[in-house]
Amino acid sequence: MAAVKYWFRTAINAWIFSIVVCSSAALAGGEDLQGGEDPRVIESRQIYLAESRQKLAGRLREMAVYSAAFTQDVFGSRGEILERSEGQVRLQRPDFKWVVDDPYPQVIVIQGDQLKVYDPDLEQLTLRPLDEALADTPVSLLTRDDVILGDRFRVARTVDESGESFVIEPASEETLYKEIRLHFDAAGLSGLDILDHLGQRTQIRFAPDPSVSVIESAEFALEVPPGTDVIGG
Repeated sequence: MAAVKYWFRTAINAWIFSIVVCSSAALAGGEDLQGGEDPRVIESRQIYLAESRQKLAGRLREMAVYSAAFTQDVFGSRGEILERSEGQVRLQRPDFKWVVDDPYPQVIVIQGDQLKVYDPDLEQLTLRPLDEALADTPVSLLTRDDVILGDRFRVARTVDESGESFVIEPASEETLYKEIRLHFDAAGLSGLDILDHLGQRTQIRFAPDPSVSVIESAEFALEVPPGTDVIGG
């Protein structure tokens, strides 16, 4: 179970800090010139990357309200499936709630400046300041107000018959992830893929409900049973 919890939180961190906490986008930066490379090639690549960042910024801004069911699969480096989970996600910035129903229940809530993680099977509630949680993520440069990708992250955009995808790659290999892929279709965010440096991959597929335009604040409440062990606060 410990391994399942670890991989679930790995995927959740990427989801929260690459999508949820970003209410607007200021995507800046460029690339260092490579010795001997044609300046026209450099300029063309910089224009492409800048346009990709702008497109991603627009997609993120559209996600002020989001409601979806999801399935999450975790694959090992040889492609073997390690775990599958199912649940629902609710977002109405700045509030967020992620609920895993099966196989190991878990609830993650963001309200105000606090991140709450409730594990019913462990009878445990973990409370962390959101700024502290941000500092621990591989995309720590993302904040609730801005997305600064720039020189330390590359964004590439592709379009096909199924929709639009963005690949976010850190320039440094010292991050926890090798790449994050965001997939969008006509209904909104439809998928999230996370690849780490060991070749392990987390794949999340969403079934958005485009009819949801307002989510009641009560839906983001987190109530835990008496006797729950509370960590942090």
